Amino acid sequence: MVVDEALTLDEAYKETVAGLEKLGWKDLHLDSGRRGINASFEGEKDIWELLIHFQKKGKFGISSRSKWKVQNNTSDLVQHLVEKINQNNSKHDFRMNDNGSFEVKTSADILERYVFIDGMKRAMINNIKAYESYASMVKRFVNIGPEYLEKETEGFRALVNSKFESIDNQEEQLIRLDLQK
Repeated sequence: MVVDEALTLDEAYKETVAGLEKLGWKDLHLDSGRRGINASFEGEKDIWELLIHFQKKGKFGISSRSKWKVQNNTSDLVQHLVEKINQNNSKHDFRMNDNGSFEVKTSADILERYVFIDGMKRAMINNIKAYESYASMVKRFVNIGPEYLEKETEGFRALVNSKFESIDNQEEQLIRLDLQK
């Protein structure tokens, strides 16, 4: 009986690039030295990036990151909202990165060779669903003009004081993604 082995970081990177190209993904920005893949997407309401990095032994990271930025006049409000979203969510790390973009990071294990690409697709879809679940709400606060900030803050406070519902408990499918780019 032959036991399958886990891929090395380099092999996992190369398998992912080949797998995405086989799916028809184009315009991949590749960094083989740092084992990074960056793809840009445009949805109905948003433009965002998907980043994949193989940096830790046996693990890879996936991030969905907004291309829109948080304005200074709403950064504290949005940061507080993102911290609230992030509570009690062990699968994904929601954050505002140093550039002011809304970001969802997911870390996953590099699986054995024969199931790696399927596991990678699953991890990507879960990460993108997590991003899409909250991006429009966060973006709403990003685009608030100063004259509306006080009114929106009331709504935000109501949201922040409400009970957090995990993404896993939501029945409605919030994104439909065809992994053909």
